[in-house]
Amino acid sequence: MTKETVTQEQAKPETIGVINPYALVESMIGKKINWKAVHNQQKLLEDTLGMPYEKLFDPKHNSPLYAGLKLDQKTQKMVRDSSTATLSKAHDFALNVRNGSGIVWSDPGIFFEEATETSDPIQGGLGDCYFIAALASVAWARTYIIAQRTRATGTSQQAFVDMIEFFKNGASVKIDVTENLPLNSPSNSYIYCRSSETGELWPALYEKAYVFMRKGGSGVCDQLTTADYNAIAGGDPVASIATLTNLTPYYYGNNALSETEIWDKIRQNCLSYKTFNPMVAWTYSTAPAGVNYSSSHIVANHAYSILGWHYSNNRKYVVLRNPWGNTEATLNVDNGTWMAWDTPYYNGPGWWRAANLQSIDGIFALRLDTFKQAFAGFGVGK
Repeated sequence: MTKETVTQEQAKPETIGVINPYALVESMIGKKINWKAVHNQQKLLEDTLGMPYEKLFDPKHNSPLYAGLKLDQKTQKMVRDSSTATLSKAHDFALNVRNGSGIVWSDPGIFFEEATETSDPIQGGLGDCYFIAALASVAWARTYIIAQRTRATGTSQQAFVDMIEFFKNGASVKIDVTENLPLNSPSNSYIYCRSSETGELWPALYEKAYVFMRKGGSGVCDQLTTADYNAIAGGDPVASIATLTNLTPYYYGNNALSETEIWDKIRQNCLSYKTFNPMVAWTYSTAPAGVNYSSSHIVANHAYSILGWHYSNNRKYVVLRNPWGNTEATLNVDNGTWMAWDTPYYNGPGWWRAANLQSIDGIFALRLDTFKQAFAGFGVGK
């Protein structure tokens, strides 16, 4: 067995998952919030979730954002939590309150509003960041996979039906899914994954179809339960890339690699600063020695998309995206502009994409040495 094979086996993440706190607060309040208009976002999160902001993003504090998972004190790894004990109102809400109460199933839009974009998937009130980060990575690196492997199949009981294709152990699994989604009543705001584009459904429908596949459902997927959704909390972001694309997953642990090796492996999967193979990264279950996740605004046990690389002022950076669409790292980041060359899948002319790294959209460029220290590993499908 080669050193790289051993490294990959050791690096495989098992239960990466944390709830988007902004989505959870919206569900608890029962309506969509214009977060840009909220003067003190941290206070609203604290007041609603019942925990100081600096303790929300690490499971060692029993944060409700990790409902359904818990930190094993001996191994310092996350494991599934079957306990029914109520730790807090927010924790109980994340697990139980949606069981039919205050939920309406409705079709709130259309499959594609514009096109498949990496900024579309926004994680909701479910600890499946591993899947949403993978979905955004595929949308960024292999746009055509989502555009071409999804199609309309007709109607079922007056509900429009789409076919979404996944892969399980290399075999195609085609899921027929209606466009009905669980929404908070009466505001009709989203509970789970949603798109950043108003009225666009494809990220939410991919999540719904994934839940249905994981539960072994048959026939047309229409309505699901809270328990069905909660069952996918915590998982493997690299395996999710394989599920979405049928590409082969490769895992790398940051502890086993030098900064140069990490840099080289990321750049090997990029062209003109942008990934052409979908990549993801994940943090440690709890902050390792020498790392303060709270002050650096990095989230424990969380999955991020890797979008590419950046070089500025003689510094190397890894460009990442938080699937929440916000909450970017603040320690050792570049606040300039990131340029990446994009070539469309339909063989048209390419163009330079420009990303303002000061915008609050979840995208940030993290210095390579900080990425090695604060992130447990990364992976790619190819």
